[in-house]
Amino acid sequence: METYRGEPAFNLKGLAAMAATLLIWTGFLLSLRSGSQSVLTTTDLALMRFGLPALLFMPLLLLRWPRIRRIRLRHALLLMLGGLPFFYLIALGSHYAPAAHAGALVPGTAPLFVTGLAVVVFGEPLPRQRLVGLGVIVAGVGVLLGSGLVDLASGYWRGHLAFLGASLLWACYTVALRILGIGALEATALLCAGSLAGLLLLLAGGQVDSNLATAGWPLLWPYLLTQGLGAGIVGGFTYGVAIGALGAEKTAALGSITPALAAVAALFLLGEPLSAGGLAGVLTITLGVLLASGLRWPRREVQPAPAREPD
Repeated sequence: METYRGEPAFNLKGLAAMAATLLIWTGFLLSLRSGSQSVLTTTDLALMRFGLPALLFMPLLLLRWPRIRRIRLRHALLLMLGGLPFFYLIALGSHYAPAAHAGALVPGTAPLFVTGLAVVVFGEPLPRQRLVGLGVIVAGVGVLLGSGLVDLASGYWRGHLAFLGASLLWACYTVALRILGIGALEATALLCAGSLAGLLLLLAGGQVDSNLATAGWPLLWPYLLTQGLGAGIVGGFTYGVAIGALGAEKTAALGSITPALAAVAALFLLGEPLSAGGLAGVLTITLGVLLASGLRWPRREVQPAPAREPD
């Protein structure tokens, strides 16, 4: 039976790793949105996302293979859901909906799926404060999306469905990182190598298209930076470190602050407007994150003063 390790105590290293992850995720979402408007295909972005890390981590994968091969197949498949399937779903959604919507629905709803898996599958308790925080996050997501959530004419609903599917897959990946029993670098190496192998099979079978051969370096280097180096190498490692230090549920809750970062960054970098309702949604989600994460600065235990001896 799978064992699900509960949440570790407050850890400054975990918070620092998650802060770096949030910045990387924001760049990842924005690059997918801008990539959907360029000549690059989704497969091109995926090759940069998984190919560069797979090549870099191949020596590590070979070195640690005797340990990695002992992982149960169902656990490895659970991890792989956060690779190609997640990437293609979020890229598909980015063709139909703005980056701010991706930030709201993917990391914004992932804590709901992670907590649901932890409670239903592993029997983890659900504190009242976290339940309230998750409810506030859902309300903030609704406010941020506004009328776009129910406006069928805009076509956003296609992207929203894809984003929700990607969020569920990301939750499975997050839980897998807690039950695999391997390090963050090993998990990143396994994920990227498996995803690259899947991409090569799809390309060999003519199932997907690639325009990398005709794309120039000025077009490619921003995506290599955000997808390959950022999301693929650094982000995979820092997210694993954050989960190991903070726990899957707290890490997922902190990840919900990505909508705020994505919405603000999309405003300045992509020119996607942020309405007053959108700003209210960002602030509401941030409040929900603070409640759902349950992080508190550890109190120092004050030692009682030694009793004075009578004169």
